[in-house]
Amino acid sequence: MNIKNQKEYFNNTYERWKEISNEKDNIINKTVNALGISKGDSVLDVASGVGILYTALKYKQLSNYIALDISEKMLEGLKTLYPEAKTICTDFDKEVELGEEFDYIIIFNSIPHFKNLDIVFSNAKKHLKSGGIFAIVHARTREGLKEHHKKIGFNLGREAIPSDDILDKLVKKYDFKESIIEDEDFFYFSCIR
Repeated sequence: MNIKNQKEYFNNTYERWKEISNEKDNIINKTVNALGISKGDSVLDVASGVGILYTALKYKQLSNYIALDISEKMLEGLKTLYPEAKTICTDFDKEVELGEEFDYIIIFNSIPHFKNLDIVFSNAKKHLKSGGIFAIVHARTREGLKEHHKKIGFNLGREAIPSDDILDKLVKKYDFKESIIEDEDFFYFSCIR
């Protein structure tokens, strides 16, 4: 399997992304707690899908939450579940102008679908407040995701989750600091603007 058009693929498969396993729910809660997201914070949920990250964030009394996704159908699914959520349909793999900054920008379970990490990091830097945190999290480890993709016949032609070396270079290039990379129970990366 190879995805030729991301938007079309997710518009056609959005229904199957609604399921949240107990394991994924646990990882979402660990992520939100590890990041220290609390009342009054603002979050940009990149590649939000139908809002699985919002299941934990909706209780945080955020000052601003925006779900951003390339798929209109994913965002329609999110709005059905969470009508209060603000949404933006755009591609974070291209330069975006949102006109606002956030305390947190999070990409959860979606990093394999981004082809241009330079643009992703550039967008994150542009839309983070000073001291804000950019996080990339996946419910599987690098090895676990590689095995999963092999099992379902999905081939990106590149690593699904960027290597430590690539992430370190991007952190330096975009002047982020204090990066953390963990790849034990699930994949976790964060850095500070």
